[in-house]
Amino acid sequence: MYQKVIVLIAVIFAVSGCKDRDETYANPPQELLQHVERLLPAAEHYVRGNEAEALEKGVPLNANQLRIASRVGLKSPDKVRVYYVDKLPFPDDPELAALATKYGYSSPLTGAYTYGYGLWIKRSEKDNQELLAHELIHVRQAEQLGVREQTKQYLLQLFIYGYRNAPMELEAYREASQYL
Repeated sequence: MYQKVIVLIAVIFAVSGCKDRDETYANPPQELLQHVERLLPAAEHYVRGNEAEALEKGVPLNANQLRIASRVGLKSPDKVRVYYVDKLPFPDDPELAALATKYGYSSPLTGAYTYGYGLWIKRSEKDNQELLAHELIHVRQAEQLGVREQTKQYLLQLFIYGYRNAPMELEAYREASQYL
């Protein structure tokens, strides 16, 4: 099924001449929506599990980080926990793992991930305030959409745009430096 969805997206772009991925995102093919809906329970379980671990083992934002969170516009910055780790999580689910690898979600260069109010940040990136702001923007996105809907939209964006060009990522990259 996974391969069929990939082929379907490629065919849609080739046959329709549609180079505008925004148009595809606004009106995704039914097969893609069905595929995302099928993946959503495992993806949400992965997100909620990693959020829970970060909330349990992480630390609250310090005063400077709270200022950044306030500038980002978080509704509940006091709920955020930062979990500093040597290694970021990777999906155990084979289909999610394949998706993460294929669409560039996972890279040795990645410094952090956000799961709801839980931030996983590599210890080597602990002082990277721009990365923190980037991740706090993802928290804001989760507050605005809800974690389930954010996860669904993120999956759609991975399929249509890839990780580097996903609108949620571009928003975070574009805005992060203005909140420092």
